[in-house]
Amino acid sequence: MKYTVIFHANLNYAYLTPDRYEFVIRKSYEMLLDTMREHFPDVKFVFEASGYTVEEIAHRCPDVLAKLKLAITEGRCEFMGSPYAHPMLPNFPKEDGIWSLRFANEAFQRHLGMTPRSFWNPECGWRDYVPEQVAAAGFTNLIGDFEAYSRSCDASGKPLRPEIYEKEHTKDRAFYHFGFAYDLPGTERAIHFPFSDIAGVPKGKLRMFLRTDRIAQFGVRYFMGMEGYTLEKYLGLIRQYSAQPAGESEGALIIFADDAEYVGTNGWFRLKYQNKPDNVFEETPDSKQKLIDLIGACKKMGSFCTFDEACQLTPMQEQISFDDDRAWHGAYSSTWAQTPMARLLRPWQDLVRKKLQRSRLPAERLRLAWYHLTNSYNSDGQWPPTLPDAPHIVHPFNYAYCFENLLRAELLCGGVDRTKLKADPVVTLKEILGLQENLILKKAQRLIASGNKAEQVAGVRAKTLIQTARNLASIKAVKKILYPSDYQVRADAMVEARRAVGGVEIEKAEDLTAAKPKKTKKKAARQ
Repeated sequence: MKYTVIFHANLNYAYLTPDRYEFVIRKSYEMLLDTMREHFPDVKFVFEASGYTVEEIAHRCPDVLAKLKLAITEGRCEFMGSPYAHPMLPNFPKEDGIWSLRFANEAFQRHLGMTPRSFWNPECGWRDYVPEQVAAAGFTNLIGDFEAYSRSCDASGKPLRPEIYEKEHTKDRAFYHFGFAYDLPGTERAIHFPFSDIAGVPKGKLRMFLRTDRIAQFGVRYFMGMEGYTLEKYLGLIRQYSAQPAGESEGALIIFADDAEYVGTNGWFRLKYQNKPDNVFEETPDSKQKLIDLIGACKKMGSFCTFDEACQLTPMQEQISFDDDRAWHGAYSSTWAQTPMARLLRPWQDLVRKKLQRSRLPAERLRLAWYHLTNSYNSDGQWPPTLPDAPHIVHPFNYAYCFENLLRAELLCGGVDRTKLKADPVVTLKEILGLQENLILKKAQRLIASGNKAEQVAGVRAKTLIQTARNLASIKAVKKILYPSDYQVRADAMVEARRAVGGVEIEKAEDLTAAKPKKTKKKAARQ
């Protein structure tokens, strides 16, 4: 079996602020490049990044960019591309996505001297025009998600994989829904061979190879040192899904295809799975050895290939398609489009787009306006969703990135009539901060009633901070849009209150090592 590893680098990451960019570039990206060169010079790997990420690496750490270029030149590394500012392609019109891909390719040419063949589709989000966008931008290979495929139907409404669909399909609008209820055979061809017939583009125009969370999500937790996610179990999974019938040509298997930041730092894993929102993008010193152990063990089981090479294997005969609105992790693309921040920004974005589409601006000014508009689509600037069982908040910096790009786009196109906006920033603020504020207030009240002097002081401080965050008078006076500073002051007050009470539980992690997946509560995204 051939093995493929894909390190998805994204500096447009939720909760990652510019003051930590160089830290992440050094501790994650550079560490990956150095480790692969020093310990596995004969092993091929894939490094993927957005145009924004490549430009930030070039600006902040040109020596790391040089190492990436050397790995590409020597044939050890395949560079894989993605849209410029990590937007969810299905959530915006086809034209907009093509602009973002164009800006990314320009950045790749400028800093790497090449345009990639393979394309990383953010969150594996799907709409019928996504393969058209990818092909139009000159890519020949596209990554897909096995779970999204196996839980989808064809154009006639018939499940593509009825045996899996019956056990794993759900209409729950989940934040995440792994739900591996079907016992997938290790010989599954759809994770070993590419598809060359993709609905929406002429056969042979694109090739698609599928990742699966059955392996990749375990890999993330392995690197994070989560209890129960050992190297031995990880290798056991890889062996299980490396099975091939006698006489079948050698296939490939993606053993890691997730955030590069989880190899070298903890990303926002502690926030998501361990209720530690203040412990994000910290160094994980054991990552290097974990990477060495994983690659070394897999070398004994098979060889390594790039994503492009995996896509050149003998293709599957079936046509592949996905339900519109699908995404990876059992989620839906519209979950990203329906977060409070996304719903606040979208009407404004639509007004700017309409203005651009009928404008007669000079070509370069028009191009720059599209650049900033599509940057405002950055998914992590509107993520994560705020749900009853997972009351996360959007980081102020990430929101400001979207807001400021959108404001620049509006100014470049000559302004729009904001009186047409029906958005209400007061409602948005209550949606994003309200659930967590309630949890903090509840804990603060318990501390105040505890009889312990220190706890009482902490409780009173938290209560005062929440009252500060809930003073919305200044926002009520400014209609239609939410300025980043107005959001940041209130979000910061809430975060300080959360620290004062010693934290609150935000989310429980689903255990992938259980014999039978645990059923999770429904987490309906607000519509």
